[in-house]
Amino acid sequence: MKVAGELLILTREHHPALSLANKCLANDKVEIQALCAKISQNFKMDYSEHFDTEEATIFAFLSEKSDDLAQLCAQLTLEHQQLYKISAELANQPKSLEKFSKLLKSHARLENRELFPQIDLLSAPQRRQILNSSAKHGSATIYE
Repeated sequence: MKVAGELLILTREHHPALSLANKCLANDKVEIQALCAKISQNFKMDYSEHFDTEEATIFAFLSEKSDDLAQLCAQLTLEHQQLYKISAELANQPKSLEKFSKLLKSHARLENRELFPQIDLLSAPQRRQILNSSAKHGSATIYE
């Protein structure tokens, strides 16, 4: 599926998120503990610009287009909050890593497959605002 140019940065930022979700499936206990500590310390800082851009632009704009899109955007906003909450608790609750992994993966895929294709409903100024906002992002920490 072709990705709209305005969404390339956000879509590319989903790749490290999907890689992180896959990395969470490690079996080594020491590796899991280190990963949980790193996620707990860095996830919100690493993904807040991405989430803020989505919520302030794409979600806000598309929510006005239909009740179904408003419901999808509300769900995705709730998932952002859940990802922040679970990630913050991982250092003390490593058993939540699998839940975090599944949510992160399903969340990124839902945005890519269901929400982002709806960008054609937006005006040129709205699309430009998405691009301008996402162009300001720093890169996420690599969770090695």
